[in-house]
Amino acid sequence: MSTSDYRTYGQWRKPRSTGMGGATFGTTMLGIGAVIFLVFIGLAFGFVVALFCGVITVIAFVPLVIERDGRSGYERAILMFQFRRALKRGEHTYSSGTFSRIPGGRYRLPGVLADTEVYEGTDANNRSFGMIHMAQNNAYTVVLDAFPQGGENFDQSTINQAVGNWSQMLTAMGETSDILAIAAVVETLPDTGIELYETVSQNVRADAPKLARDSMYQLATGLTKGGVRLGARISITFAAQTAERKKDPSEQAVEIARRLPSITAAAARAGVPATPMSADEIMGLVRRSYDPSSLVNIEKALFSGEGTGMEWADCGPRSAINEKDRLVHDGAVSVTWEMREAPKGAVTERVLQRLIEPNAALPIKRVAIIYRPHAAAEATDIVDRDYRDALAGLTSRTGIASAQAKLEVQATLQSTTEQARGHGLTRFGILITVTQPADSADVPRVDALVRDLSTQCRLQVRRSTMWQDAAFASSLGVGVIAPEHTTIPSFLSA
Repeated sequence: MSTSDYRTYGQWRKPRSTGMGGATFGTTMLGIGAVIFLVFIGLAFGFVVALFCGVITVIAFVPLVIERDGRSGYERAILMFQFRRALKRGEHTYSSGTFSRIPGGRYRLPGVLADTEVYEGTDANNRSFGMIHMAQNNAYTVVLDAFPQGGENFDQSTINQAVGNWSQMLTAMGETSDILAIAAVVETLPDTGIELYETVSQNVRADAPKLARDSMYQLATGLTKGGVRLGARISITFAAQTAERKKDPSEQAVEIARRLPSITAAAARAGVPATPMSADEIMGLVRRSYDPSSLVNIEKALFSGEGTGMEWADCGPRSAINEKDRLVHDGAVSVTWEMREAPKGAVTERVLQRLIEPNAALPIKRVAIIYRPHAAAEATDIVDRDYRDALAGLTSRTGIASAQAKLEVQATLQSTTEQARGHGLTRFGILITVTQPADSADVPRVDALVRDLSTQCRLQVRRSTMWQDAAFASSLGVGVIAPEHTTIPSFLSA
């Protein structure tokens, strides 16, 4: 195989409107407005008053210009204020069940998932699918059970074609204005062996020789003992665009049922065969995520065909404590990291392999890649604006900084060219969640392991400080889109 068969990917850039001195465009406009205001103050009240107001203005602008970990000073201050206020009010602690304040004594999901409901429908191929309705932003999410084929047994040209088909699927979803996000979740779990055992049970004939039956059952129980298995799913979040679909979930279910076959066909062409998950399966994955000790019981119920018998109001944790750097829930401790910066330079399609593959030191690990495609009409304006901002940044910088500005211009120029040829424009981010038993949790060790794996994948990550509960829900892939729930004004961000 020639080296030309290997393709590399990159030149992604963080969305940012470049202003004066490397500040954002919004900060620059505020600064210009402040200067004009100070001029009027000086003319009306004199130089001393204008100087005093100028010092205050400069102090107020410093937190906007100086950022750390991708957040401005105001963002960090507001997050800290909101978190401390929640601590003071006791809002960081969640308790459900018979003796709780939850209506009906149920185990409803906490936080951003509190007002969600689950419905079930049947698509055009007569497959049942669960649909999660989030009323606060009129969004509906379907989850697909995915079976990635991997790249071990395929030549490079086949892998390249699969990556291209995945890109085309994201582009096609961006051409429809009602898809808010696509989340690809790859997780590892302790292998209970129940799936293999139930598969063997359903395929072994009762009249087969006893030795043959015993051999099959011994293999089924021995092959998976103490191992870690890999699972994957894809969730797609739709926005209800008509008054009928906002009020009546059945109307949205009809639309999703019509489109699901084409979506699963597109995923299969990308090397990821997928089938819709039923409402029972969705409830099972949410329940075992909040309560890892229920994994065995849930898998027994699902793979035996009996069903879990749960309702959506029973999927939440018995208790959950949202601490600054971790989430404590039902005898487990979960920590979530977020992508701070995408890999620099060119990478291959295997860039995340070390992060997503099974790791005995991190048996319960979840990596969620969240795509938010821009609509086709919106993409053209965005790439043109980015190109103009990059040109403006090139003219406003000198010295070493101008080298980075030149790279920005080249990247944005390529984006405008590719978009003009019909390519899509998609924002993406990554969330990494690791869950450990509470009695043996070693968060510093896990933090070091995750950061080491991220570095090997050329990712820069940061701990999701002061919003661990929402980050945990976002990484589940059940329709939580973090930017849709932010409480920080955009003009105060970095």
